[in-house]
Amino acid sequence: MKPIGIYIDHLGDGNKSRAIAIARQAPNHFTLIGSGLTGKSAALSVLELPDDQPQAAQHDAANDNLASTRRRTRMISDWIEAAEPALLLVDVSLQVAALARLTATPTAYVRLSVKRDDQPHLEAFHAAEAVLCPYHRVLEAETTPQWLRDRSHYFPGLTPDITPNRSADKRLLVVRDRQFKTLSAGQLLSLARALPDWRIDVIGGHQSEAARAANLYFHGWIDHPAHFVAESTIVMGTAGDGLIAAVSAAGKPFICLPQADPFGGQFEKATRLEALNAATVCRRWPQNWKKTIAATLKRGEAMAALHDNAGAARAAELLLDIAYSARRPAAFWSVQGNPLRFARG
Repeated sequence: MKPIGIYIDHLGDGNKSRAIAIARQAPNHFTLIGSGLTGKSAALSVLELPDDQPQAAQHDAANDNLASTRRRTRMISDWIEAAEPALLLVDVSLQVAALARLTATPTAYVRLSVKRDDQPHLEAFHAAEAVLCPYHRVLEAETTPQWLRDRSHYFPGLTPDITPNRSADKRLLVVRDRQFKTLSAGQLLSLARALPDWRIDVIGGHQSEAARAANLYFHGWIDHPAHFVAESTIVMGTAGDGLIAAVSAAGKPFICLPQADPFGGQFEKATRLEALNAATVCRRWPQNWKKTIAATLKRGEAMAALHDNAGAARAAELLLDIAYSARRPAAFWSVQGNPLRFARG
């Protein structure tokens, strides 16, 4: 049977977790495509791609990364030709979605909870067999047009299973985002000093020699953050879809530090979390941490309500149905937005 590919871009760790959670539901049908997957995806089928992200230590990073990008594209194209996939889920890359359309490969597209109304994204959404949203429907932006809502399927449970530890320990988990340069050494040190009876675990980023406190622990980038989320009392981080999914899966109280992005998506999502009483939203660095912690501890149930234990299974079921049903693929859209249909086979 022809496989279903899942392309994983390097936006962060959230899309990798989503892909693995889905593929594990039917491992014989899915192939993961991306960088840094070997050894991190259990027994799943993997197409390991060269990394095309800039490396500061390289002598000629621009040329090296350009060559890596071309090699990645060629490897994906070769895989499509050899495997003849029934479907390609793209999480997320306009370039790979366009490559799939050029090879008459049906796609499903992951849409994050940020505004994407430019022509290339609209074409990707229109051309996809389905649009998958890794967040709860109630977090949808008010500006999202109805036609796009109608094409969207919401799966808030696309995260590894997390069994929370109900320990009485005071443990605050701080999650640094790969995309945003958040939380300086000085801020983390002031946080640790303001909460001397709390253990502060920091994951993501690098250990800062300038931030030293007996209750402050740096762990850097880790492969399995779910363990830290499960062991925490409170989680603090940005309003990214992946982190919100993990926190809601564990039902942990959440301190949300939304970051500025080109589309204003994080602040809009934080406002919706606040309206649901699901998180303590701090648009500025708090002046009274004890008060912030006390307010946050009263939350958690609303955050847990944003999770669906069957989310990964439902997403896999949708993809399997699309891939192996007899119906024809969705329309492929031209640059002008006019539908063009290509028959397969």
